[in-house]
Amino acid sequence: MGQSAGNAIGLPRPYWATFRRTCLTPASLAIALNLAVLAALAAHFAGYLAYAQDAIRFPFELDYGEGIVWQQAVLMGGERMYGDISQFPHIVFHYPPLYHLAARAAAMANGDMLAAGRALSVACTLATGALVAAAAWTVIGESAGRAARTTGAAVAGLTVFCYFPVVSWSPLMRVDMLAMALTLLGVWLALKAARRPVLLYAAVLAFVAAVYTKQSLIAAPLAVLAVYGFADRRLAFRAFALGLAVGLIALAALTWTTGGGFLRHLLLYNLNRFSLAAAATMAKDQLQQIVFLLLAMYGMAAGWRGMGPWTGLARRLRDPTAAEPARAMAILTVWFALATAMLITLGKSGATLNYLIEWMCIWSIPIGLLVARTLDSFVKRTEESPPLFAFLVPAVLCAQIAMMPASHDYGTRIPERTRALAALEADIRAAPGPVLSDDMVLLMRAGKPVPWEPAIFAELASTGRWDERAILDRIESRAFAFVVTQGTRGEKIHDARYTLAVEHAIHTAYPRTERRADRIVHLPPR
Repeated sequence: MGQSAGNAIGLPRPYWATFRRTCLTPASLAIALNLAVLAALAAHFAGYLAYAQDAIRFPFELDYGEGIVWQQAVLMGGERMYGDISQFPHIVFHYPPLYHLAARAAAMANGDMLAAGRALSVACTLATGALVAAAAWTVIGESAGRAARTTGAAVAGLTVFCYFPVVSWSPLMRVDMLAMALTLLGVWLALKAARRPVLLYAAVLAFVAAVYTKQSLIAAPLAVLAVYGFADRRLAFRAFALGLAVGLIALAALTWTTGGGFLRHLLLYNLNRFSLAAAATMAKDQLQQIVFLLLAMYGMAAGWRGMGPWTGLARRLRDPTAAEPARAMAILTVWFALATAMLITLGKSGATLNYLIEWMCIWSIPIGLLVARTLDSFVKRTEESPPLFAFLVPAVLCAQIAMMPASHDYGTRIPERTRALAALEADIRAAPGPVLSDDMVLLMRAGKPVPWEPAIFAELASTGRWDERAILDRIESRAFAFVVTQGTRGEKIHDARYTLAVEHAIHTAYPRTERRADRIVHLPPR
C-alpha cells in the first residue's frame, strides 16, 4: 500500500504530503485563482481585438452618429464649421474640434476617413486600458509585493475591455475614446505629480485637450483640482492657471473665427430635454455589470483602510515624500464621486451608453487595487485560514468576466446585409440630386453631403429653437431624389429622429417604400 486512501491523484504518501504542503497552501491557491482571472481576461481581450478589427474594416454604419461626425470632420476648418444652422445644409456640431482634426490626420494614411476614425478610437481604447493599468500601479503603491502589484495593474487594465459600453462604443467613429484616453493621461500624470510636481502642468494640459474633445469630461480635472488645492495650493494654482489660460485662448480663437458659432453649437444647441425616468432605465439596463461596481467600491474601502488612521491623512497629503498613495486615493475617490453625480446626465434626450464609459473605467482602478491587496495578503499570510472573502474576489471576478460579451452585434458578418447596403450606396451615388438619409455613412460613402441630421433637429424643433419649415419645404417640393430611414412610423428609433410634421411630409411626398437591408427607402410617386 504505497498510496494514501485519501490521495485522489495517486501520488505515493511522501510525495503527496510534500505536494500538499507546498502546492495546496492558501498562497498557491490564491496564485492559481488570480492566474485564472488573468487567463479569462486575456481570452476576453483577444475576442475584443478580433471584433474591433472587423468593426474597423466594415464599410458602412455601425452607429447613427458616425456619419455626422464624418461630415463634421470634412467641414472642420472650413467656413461651414460651427456655422449658421438656418443655412442649407443644416449641420449642428455637437463637440469641440480635436477628435475631428485627429481623424482627418489619421485618414491621411489610407484615405478612408471612416476606417481611420474607427482605428483612432480603438487605439485610444487600448491606450485607456494601458493608462488605467498605470494608474492602478500607482494607487496600489509599493506596500504590495511586485507580483501582486503587477497582477492588480494587469487586471485593472484588462477589465476596461469587459464593460459593455466600452466594448460597444470603442470601435466607433465617435469622440469618446480619444477624450477618455486624454482624461486618463491627465489623471495618471496627476498621480505621478506627487513626486514630480512639474507633471501637474502636463496633466492639466491633457485635461484641456480632453475637454476640447468632449466638453462634458470635467469630473477628473475637478477631482485633481480639489485634491491638489488642499495638498499643494501654490502648485495647483499655477498649473490650473496655465490650463485656464490655454483653454480660454482656444475658446476665444474658436469663437472669433466662427462668429460666435462655437459657443452657440456647444451650449445652446446641446441643451436637450431631460427625463429622470430615462436616466433610471439606462442605469438599470447595466445591472448585469453590478459585480464590477461592488468590487470597485470594496476596493476603494480597502485602499483607504491601508492608508492608516484618518488623523494623519491631512499631513500625508501635504508631505511630498509620502504623498503619492494618499493623493492617489483621494483623487480616485473624488473622481468617482463626481463621475457618479454626473450620471444624472443619462436623462438628457439623446444620451446613450457613452455617458457611462468614464464612470466604468474608474471602477477598474480600485478593482486592480483589491486584487493586489488580496493576493499580497495571501502571499504574506502565515496562518492557514485566510478569510473566505479573499478566495471569493478572484472567483467572483472570473464569473463576472465570463458573463460579459467581448463584442457587439453590429451585423458586420451578414454578407446579405452588406451587399444590400452596397447596392443602396450605389443608388445614392447615382441619384441625380441630394438624398435625405438618417444613415449618414451611406451618404458620405456615396460622395453625397449630409443635408440635415434628423435627431438633433427634431430635438431643436421640439423645444422651439429651430424652425423646421426650412426642411419641410425641401421635402414637400421633392428636392431630394429619395429618403432613407431606419425603421418606420411607430418605432422608437424612427420616432426619436423625426417630428410628426417631418414624418408626415416624407410620407406625403415620397409615398412609395421598399426595404433595403434594414433600411426603408421612401420614393416619389411614379
